Amino acid sequence: MSIDSIRGVLSAAGRVVSRTEVRKMFEAAQDGGALEPAERTELQHILNTEGSKFTNAAKAEFSRLFGTTPTPPAVPAGPEKVTYQADHQPWTTTYWPMADSGGTGIGSASSNLWSRGGPLDKLDGLLKARGGQAGARDFELRPNLNWLVNQAAGHYLPSSSLSETDAEKTTGVDFNHNGKIDDHVAYDFIGRNGQFGKDGKTDGTMSVGWWGSCDKVARAGILFKEPTKDVTLDGVTFTAQDIKGLLTVLADSQGGGSKFVGNRYDDRADQIVLNDGQRLTGTITTEVNLHASGVVHQQDVATIDNQTLPDQVKITLADGTEKTLARGDIKSVAREDRQDDPALFHTTIAQWLKSGRPAVMDKDSSEHVWNFNFYRADDTLFKNGLKPSWAIDDNLKNGFHGPAGDGQITWVDRVVTLGGSGGTEHYRYWLEEKNGQTVNSGWAAGSRSPDFLWAPETDAAFTGTNARNPFVDPRLVKEIYEKSIA
Repeated sequence: MSIDSIRGVLSAAGRVVSRTEVRKMFEAAQDGGALEPAERTELQHILNTEGSKFTNAAKAEFSRLFGTTPTPPAVPAGPEKVTYQADHQPWTTTYWPMADSGGTGIGSASSNLWSRGGPLDKLDGLLKARGGQAGARDFELRPNLNWLVNQAAGHYLPSSSLSETDAEKTTGVDFNHNGKIDDHVAYDFIGRNGQFGKDGKTDGTMSVGWWGSCDKVARAGILFKEPTKDVTLDGVTFTAQDIKGLLTVLADSQGGGSKFVGNRYDDRADQIVLNDGQRLTGTITTEVNLHASGVVHQQDVATIDNQTLPDQVKITLADGTEKTLARGDIKSVAREDRQDDPALFHTTIAQWLKSGRPAVMDKDSSEHVWNFNFYRADDTLFKNGLKPSWAIDDNLKNGFHGPAGDGQITWVDRVVTLGGSGGTEHYRYWLEEKNGQTVNSGWAAGSRSPDFLWAPETDAAFTGTNARNPFVDPRLVKEIYEKSIA
């Protein structure tokens, strides 16, 4: 497009723009025809923002070529800046991993909720000192995967990598029901897609080092003020980090439910429906366009009819069989879309932050989940024909609802500030507007995209029970917490 060509000439000119470069700009703009309104707007914007680089001869040539009639359209001085910010900054801490790097159950008091000398171990000490029943640490130390054998599960994993060839040692689960954990017990609990299931083999592995309580940490950082003081009760001293751990365990029982927007990416298998009704499940290896005209999005699944498919589609089935199918034999293809609707992301974050409360996001759309609380969004909006340097017109072909139409396009550069020392996340996308309504949107090439957003519905009340760990009583945690923030 000529606008990109104009910018290319300006970029090549460097620090000084001569009369020759001005002529090249107008040649690129006209592209064999007359100047269009968008091209005049871009040229005027360049003169407004980069005029100090122009020689006097270049300015004179610009005026001659630009002409005085018709009057050039009004051009904004630059992109619009908008900031949304909650009324307080949330805190964060470690994600309290379930996995034990040493496999001993000792752990690190500052990193593992189940550790010896950690938050729950100290809470047990306080419960004993007051004549109560201890058990918070033991509850946490139950193997998290006990549900595989219908046993009560906790929040502990003896290894960050699960292995079917050494199933008991890596999961902590007593698969052979002999009352102990044995070496080299093989057990089938991982399916062909790398998720839990059975495939008749015992050679599967799964990485679980990322499993932890990041969602509960994010919720706690929103619901509670940050603990800053160590607290001693009945001879038991809780550090500020210990108290953050207790609030993490408590968080899900406080703040009511959660508002949830978006769809978690689960790396689900693709599906092909044939004209005869047969369904094939596996991984499609042919490139398919999830954002073409006619593609239907339901939640995070894109359904593509055969008119949009290439002539042949290849799929690898769950058993490893490869098939090549002709487009004429296919009724539709369904695939989970990694990227959700940018317009939903754009509007929701603005609305939630304007209400004054921080919220939570899974900051990218990988299959792993990393929940981070956030409290600020800074938008740079390029409207009325303005385009940032990173905007590529081909991006407009890949909207969430197909290619962009004839509406007004706004390019958005959004920076989201995370809680604690989490830094910032950068997102770039476009919005299409018609008659005051957003009708389409799409991500810029190479931009990250969040997976989902959520926020607690109410404030914490320190009442009720705590299903996450029944030994962590909200009233007792409140007593410790209030002394830490006093």
